[in-house]
Amino acid sequence: MNAEPAASSHVFAPYSLDTLLMGAARLHPETIAFADRARTCSYAALAAHVAGLARLLSDCGLQLGERLLLSGGAEISLVATLVAALRGGFELALAPLDLAATELAAYARAVDAAALIGPSEYGDLQLADAYFEVAAAAQSIRLVATLGPGEIDGAVDLSHATVSRYVTAHPDNGLERGKPAPAPARIVTLDRRSTTPIAHEQATLMAASFDFGARAEIGRETPVLSTLPPTSFAGLVAGPFAALLSGATLYLHGPFAADEFLQCRQRAGNAHLVVPAAIAADLADAGILDGLASTVLVSRVAAEDGFAPPPPLAAPCRLIDLYAIDESTAVAEPRHGERAVPPAPEPHYVGFDTARILTVERSADQALTFRGAAVTPAPA
Repeated sequence: MNAEPAASSHVFAPYSLDTLLMGAARLHPETIAFADRARTCSYAALAAHVAGLARLLSDCGLQLGERLLLSGGAEISLVATLVAALRGGFELALAPLDLAATELAAYARAVDAAALIGPSEYGDLQLADAYFEVAAAAQSIRLVATLGPGEIDGAVDLSHATVSRYVTAHPDNGLERGKPAPAPARIVTLDRRSTTPIAHEQATLMAASFDFGARAEIGRETPVLSTLPPTSFAGLVAGPFAALLSGATLYLHGPFAADEFLQCRQRAGNAHLVVPAAIAADLADAGILDGLASTVLVSRVAAEDGFAPPPPLAAPCRLIDLYAIDESTAVAEPRHGERAVPPAPEPHYVGFDTARILTVERSADQALTFRGAAVTPAPA
């Protein structure tokens, strides 16, 4: 197998979620960037919100370079807070909302988190008690903050309404003030199988999303509708990174509720739907996949277990498998008809500027391990 020069893996290094957002806000300020069940948000509005929230985080006494633990679901508030924290020069550790308090506390200790930030509620989850239990068990946490929709006694309120009032009181265009950090900060996700925090360079996530977008044919004219919280490698790659790289509107739906999902599906129209592979057959039987540009079927894969192909699926739209492998990469493979293709049977390359970049390839012994610009190396 012919590998590209190692330097080609760094072609995405100058870019970050923040620079992508600022560029989109300058070029297409009134275009809808993200939508969830509560609101829609243009690039300009999101850029202003991110700038205000970045300054609010600094006003809370957090120091440049400290790590913040951000828990959340498939909502705009999580994406906005993620970008704002990166804008402010912090490093983010992302956590799914279904972690038990003891698991979240262990994660907070492992990453030495200075702050815990998350929604006050998510569907039926009421999260106040869990947050303070975590803060009591992780001595590094100095700040607990909530993203709404309600306030929590003893927690700093960073809800959309609070940030909006701050932006109104401190008007700017959301682009010039609150400059991005000199170098893109890393984003940490949790490998739940090994309970290991994995730190990803944004350039790696960018390369993986660029590869995903090429194989799934993501473009500006067709929205992406994702049910995945952007708290994992795959959720980031197929969510905010894919949307900001392509210019596509990202619809986020969570927590999953049948009636509201149908409404979101109708709003998104001819979209790329990102769903767990386990529910795809039920969606196909219900006619949900009719009229879609594609369906992206996300499967969690443990390298040590080897590859077990997902079952065949008959669908009226194009199907792409997205294999989320050990929080180290996410490999997209279009299906051949109804049948899945293993991850990276041939090396993946993408073109960027004048470079041809090796994004992902299987290891030489054909084990389920990978290398390339879109792969975070396993921790030593």
